[in-house]
Amino acid sequence: MIHGSIIVVLLLGSLTMVYPFGVMLSGSVRSEIDEADLDLIPRFWIDDDTLYRKYLETKYNQDINAFNRAHAQRHFSFRDPAWDSSQTDPEQVRKLEDFLKQPDLPIHWQNLGGIYGVRTVPENLRELRSRLSERFDGDLDAFSRDVGAPVANWQAVVLAVPDWASRRYDHPGGAMFDAYFEMLNEAPPATRQLVSLTGRFLETMIYPQYGRSDTGEYNKHHTVALEDYADFHLPAAVPGEDQPQLRTEWIEFVNEELNPSFITVEGASQEQYDDFLADTLGLQQSEPLPDGKTWLSGPQRRHYQQFLESQPVENLRLVGPEYVFGQAALPAATAELEYNHVLDHVTSLRWTYTLRNYINVLDELVFQGRALLNTVIFCTLAIVLSLLINPMAAYAMSRFQLPSTYKVLLFLMATMAFPPMVTLIPQFIMLRQMGLLNTFVALVLPLLANGYMIFLLKGFFDSLPRELYEAARIDGASETRMFFQITMALSKPILAVLALGTFTSAYMMFLYPLLVAPDPDMWLISVWLFQYQQRASSAGVYASVVLASIPTLFVFLFTQRTIMRGIVVPTEK
Repeated sequence: MIHGSIIVVLLLGSLTMVYPFGVMLSGSVRSEIDEADLDLIPRFWIDDDTLYRKYLETKYNQDINAFNRAHAQRHFSFRDPAWDSSQTDPEQVRKLEDFLKQPDLPIHWQNLGGIYGVRTVPENLRELRSRLSERFDGDLDAFSRDVGAPVANWQAVVLAVPDWASRRYDHPGGAMFDAYFEMLNEAPPATRQLVSLTGRFLETMIYPQYGRSDTGEYNKHHTVALEDYADFHLPAAVPGEDQPQLRTEWIEFVNEELNPSFITVEGASQEQYDDFLADTLGLQQSEPLPDGKTWLSGPQRRHYQQFLESQPVENLRLVGPEYVFGQAALPAATAELEYNHVLDHVTSLRWTYTLRNYINVLDELVFQGRALLNTVIFCTLAIVLSLLINPMAAYAMSRFQLPSTYKVLLFLMATMAFPPMVTLIPQFIMLRQMGLLNTFVALVLPLLANGYMIFLLKGFFDSLPRELYEAARIDGASETRMFFQITMALSKPILAVLALGTFTSAYMMFLYPLLVAPDPDMWLISVWLFQYQQRASSAGVYASVVLASIPTLFVFLFTQRTIMRGIVVPTEK
């Protein structure tokens, strides 16, 4: 019973370590929508509705307002949307798919989902960066010249979601938007967002003035009452005099908020537009009359805007996907299309969201930076040189019995009384004066000699039989040969312990490499982790920590047999 009780207590104690580790593993596969959850099994693994909401978060670029515009909803978080199976209409979904697959669908009528993330890098943004890197052969300077701004690294490349409906928005073009439009044309229909002018109108004109919680205040000022804002549809033409407040808001929206690319003039002809350009603006060169399917930019937009201002408001017509497909059917068809897409790709989506943070970490750590390579080089040099210099010093004191051996050992042990932080400033000053900053020499120097290791090795070397050295000397072995073939060969267990300690010290070192090697090209994994945690989500941080712990696990598994053999080495000798 006593033994059983001890085992139970030990098992319960082990759970206190296993549970936090499990929470960290579970947290590493999350995103902003569920990063606050602490359950060991992420719900999107087992619940389709949770997976659906996670898909919406990614598709709408973590912008709940974009979701509300497309779905005619008023949610405050992606944890709120739920699928309403009563709205199913397979025929409308089929029509929406055909509509989205049109090769001539205007670029400013739609956006690509998963192209932007606040702190979690979505798949399409990672693909965009990859395409740009391939297009410029990894040359950041060439890419910077193309976008007209300096870019520090490929992880800094971010494409803000085009706000097509805003009068103040105009995309600059260039290689980034070329790659974006390529991806948009290749994307499945369910991953595209259609621009909603109704949603934009509610967001800019209605909600700020009347609130979004209910329609009570709105109904006090409008002749046509609404039970819910989901029932509101922005008219394509200006409302009549029987709706004075809505008419005023419609005109203000069209004149001050809406991009002219979504406005046409009923009854206008190309000849009339050419006459306006020539007579009013003095332009002799003809421009095509916009039809609502062409994105207007630069001077062309200004010219057309002036033309719109010269036209009667009754002649203006709004053009957009909702007016072509059908305002009432579009939100429900969009929701069903997305839900069907999730159900058809349950397994792939779960794998995508599970591995996303790990792929992002590996992409930055392995392919986009030098942190991993630098760490491998640094740890290898530290282990090799530490296992060469420290044993040589210990061998000299153990083998030749120098008169001042114990004074030297006392001096070496005294160095352990000073914390590493005390020596940081002197080391930095000396390395700077020698011009060694941002080099592997500066990183490796503090790990070459260690007083405690020399003390430990000397004690181990003293226990080795002297008869072996006498026999080797009689056979004509040199001191170098005896050091490597006798001393080092019989010291594998203690050398494994020292190698593990050296690796741990080198791999976990943070403040010193941050101080002497601040150049990003010289970052170690520990420094990179610190920088990555400043901009990543908590789930990304968990994933980076999990991946960073794998090398220490492998090193321990590699050396544990040798270390355990050291327990029986004295009896074997």
